[in-house]
Amino acid sequence: MFVTEQKTYFDSPVRSTIQEIDSRSKRLSKNPIIAQMLESFPDLVVILDCNRQIVAFNKRAEKLFLNENMQIIGQRLGEALRCIHAFEMPGGCGTSTFCSECGAGKSNKDTLLTSHGMEDECRIQTRYEDFETSLELKVFTSFMEFEGEKFVVFAIKNLENEKRRELLERIFFHDVLNTASIIFGISGMISEVRETDDFEKYSKILQNTSEQLIQEIQAQRDLSNAESGKLVIYPAEDTAKNILEKVFELYENNNLTKGKSFTCDYPPDMMIIETDPHFIIRSLGNLIKNALEAIGSGQKVSISAYDYGENVRFIIANDGVIPKHIQLQIFNRSFSTKAKKGRGIGTYSVKLLIENYLKGKVSFISNEEEQTKFIVELPKRFPDPEA
Repeated sequence: MFVTEQKTYFDSPVRSTIQEIDSRSKRLSKNPIIAQMLESFPDLVVILDCNRQIVAFNKRAEKLFLNENMQIIGQRLGEALRCIHAFEMPGGCGTSTFCSECGAGKSNKDTLLTSHGMEDECRIQTRYEDFETSLELKVFTSFMEFEGEKFVVFAIKNLENEKRRELLERIFFHDVLNTASIIFGISGMISEVRETDDFEKYSKILQNTSEQLIQEIQAQRDLSNAESGKLVIYPAEDTAKNILEKVFELYENNNLTKGKSFTCDYPPDMMIIETDPHFIIRSLGNLIKNALEAIGSGQKVSISAYDYGENVRFIIANDGVIPKHIQLQIFNRSFSTKAKKGRGIGTYSVKLLIENYLKGKVSFISNEEEQTKFIVELPKRFPDPEA
């Protein structure tokens, strides 16, 4: 084994030597019972050695590894999947601060410590060829001892289709149905108040609610296209001030702002940015909605934009601090602090749109001194795709 002094925030950075990996892999592959066991699983399976490195996998597992040319044997699972956190620390997968909230990492560690099988869900943000996406997995670990050495059999079920279905069911059977019910109710009242002073009020409510329904459906369509790489954007020149004005109007009179302070610090008129206004407004709107939902009565949310050299920085700030364990999962797909009520795609969709399509960067700061700030940084000039 390589004995190192590398820093870790979760699991051991120690790795097996090339000779140890090669020996374990060959011995496992030559055992007909183990080879048959691997291929008998209906899902993807890998076998990890005592240092979390892959020493065997079945044919189904190859589908989950993003780079077919990569040498999988000897890699840790996060490294083989191109997890964005797997390469943050010199010790590799399992040693970053984010790894402490990884269901796969926790299951593997507990199985080696207790010799008992574990089961957990795992969300992994992956990056391949500059495109970032999310994997949603269910992992099952079991302990195996072979020729005096400890191994973990690691079965992986891809929950992508299941989670997409659950998400769509929550939206269309809850949010969309509720919105459609409001439209139905208001439309039935219109005829009754046609000759009264309430006609204009109810007509406006009907129009706004109809627009909300359309936006909810469009948001899901765009998210699906974005994840599949099919989203088309239309960059155009606009001012940062105009963008903030539009996004501020979305929530200025929203129920979420009642009893709270919601302010906007407008930048100079001539701070011009070339981007897709539709998607930046939607992304900022998502972050504002999250900020308003996170604070209580009497607290505040502020939005602003600043010149940052060749970029523009949009900042959404709110009172309060995000707990550390939530900070580590904030951009994961389907992760929500609102349990069953949450969609769990707000911050995830913002990161997906801003970084994969608008060529910007999303980050956040959350501590007692600075409170919570989400920062969206975009280039003033949209990059030439052929450059």
